[in-house]
Amino acid sequence: MRIAIRTLLIVAAVIFFELLLNAEITVKVKDISFIDGLKENQIYGYGLVVGLQGSGDTKSEITKASLNNLLKSLGMEGQNTDSKNIAAVLLTAQLPPFVRIGDRIDVTVSSIGNAKSLEGGILMQSPLKGADNIIYAVAQGTLSVARGSRNRRGVKTVAVISDGALVEREIIPNVVSKNSIYIVLKNWDYSMASEIMKAISKKYPSANPEVINGKIKVNLIKNVDLPEFISAIQDIEIKPSFRARIVVNERDGTIVTGGTVKISEALVSKEGVTVEISGTYKKGTVSLLKESSTVKDLVDALNSIGTSTKDIISILKALKEAGALHAELIIK
Repeated sequence: MRIAIRTLLIVAAVIFFELLLNAEITVKVKDISFIDGLKENQIYGYGLVVGLQGSGDTKSEITKASLNNLLKSLGMEGQNTDSKNIAAVLLTAQLPPFVRIGDRIDVTVSSIGNAKSLEGGILMQSPLKGADNIIYAVAQGTLSVARGSRNRRGVKTVAVISDGALVEREIIPNVVSKNSIYIVLKNWDYSMASEIMKAISKKYPSANPEVINGKIKVNLIKNVDLPEFISAIQDIEIKPSFRARIVVNERDGTIVTGGTVKISEALVSKEGVTVEISGTYKKGTVSLLKESSTVKDLVDALNSIGTSTKDIISILKALKEAGALHAELIIK
């Protein structure tokens, strides 16, 4: 009896794992797109950091002028304002959608003079403007400089003030246009757009989704609240269909690719290492890869004989130039 139960459990486990392997990967619409109008807004400004321990600007006229203007606004006059404890900085921040007056956002502070470090400094009250030259927030607070890892030095001329800016003007995005919303894919692809439209039509037949100027137009549904409607659409799951890409980071030797990127018939030889990719079975110097082999097959074969990452990257470049690599090769 125990043997029978154990056998049944093993069979069930095998079936379960086969189902997992054969299951199609799906993504939610909100993970690959956004609703037109729901976007972050960039703001920026200029400020003065004080309280530095002799690591501030030493040869910046704009820093001296800024300090003189600050003291003058406080009712103090003086020309002898040379100090190594101040620094001129630029401020950048992001306003999220539906930001309200009184909300707080993070601010990035970057030195524009010859300051050696902003560590321990305090940003004086500084306005942050948008592209329309309107003030949307005011920043002030103590700077926090990121610490470097054991083997790297941290950048001390860039700092962050968590919740350092107070929003003074709200932004209410307009997501509805002529009784419709528009879905914008982060990376436009007609296959993905078609899958999304089919899924929306199945869930809401009267939504009549269609592609207009690179956006998916979706009509609003009667008797369905806008938040509920948008949430339901964003939670729809579809099978992803992405372009074939290989991303190579030459600095650290990282290669990221999909497992199904194809390679056509080719022969590559580099520093005594030969790789043959052919439609017929022949004995190769390293490994024979059949026609329409994948990049994964190639990398596995090269790794099996100890080929360096640098050489693998060079081979991928050569395959791309020869037209045998059927994917977009992105070098960083």
